[in-house]
Amino acid sequence: MPRLLVSGCLSGVLTASGAALAQVKPSDIHEHGAVACIESPTPGKRPSTADCAILLQKKFSSLPPGPLVWRFENFPTVKAAQGASTAASVVVEAAGKVWLLTLAEKGGRSNSGTFVAETELFPPIPPGPSYNIVVAEADLGPEANVMTHKHSGPETWYLLSGEQCLELPDRALRARAGGTMSAPAETPMKLNIAGPGKRDALFLVVHDSSKPFNTFLDWNPKGLCQK
Repeated sequence: MPRLLVSGCLSGVLTASGAALAQVKPSDIHEHGAVACIESPTPGKRPSTADCAILLQKKFSSLPPGPLVWRFENFPTVKAAQGASTAASVVVEAAGKVWLLTLAEKGGRSNSGTFVAETELFPPIPPGPSYNIVVAEADLGPEANVMTHKHSGPETWYLLSGEQCLELPDRALRARAGGTMSAPAETPMKLNIAGPGKRDALFLVVHDSSKPFNTFLDWNPKGLCQK
């Protein structure tokens, strides 16, 4: 399984000085301090032994009509959630619940699900011949070191517990349990776990499937999350 290490660099991912940009596989979604971020051996569910796992990847051909949001709903069973899914949705299990995560027009609802949340209008998704959804879950403490990076498509989080602060070049975004946040495509970012406890979150990136999913960056944040 792919593994990400504490303070060192993955061979071929970063140079010793950290000065090079690096493209990585979707399974190398983030570097989290001493935490191994693996591709889940059980699709759709994070192993109890892993703090960070890629739950699913899904390719689809075209974007739904917009303006778009991510919608988060709960279902009693995986089968029920799959029955309500679309080409631009994924079914995962987290925090003891079954989740249907759907990229769709604002205000829509599934007939049989329990609505939980939807994001604000989604940042633009760069067009492509087809698209890929990467969904993951990470349960991390404030000591976790997520390297500065960017994605080729916008990223969204839904916080199951805890708090986080995301630094972008021009601002800091904050969210806590039950909330969402999104970051634009091709934008340098630095994720910080806020508060004294751990933060558990689902996070998704939707991107042009012909483009690299993730790129580590030699970018120096201003420390906006600490202000």
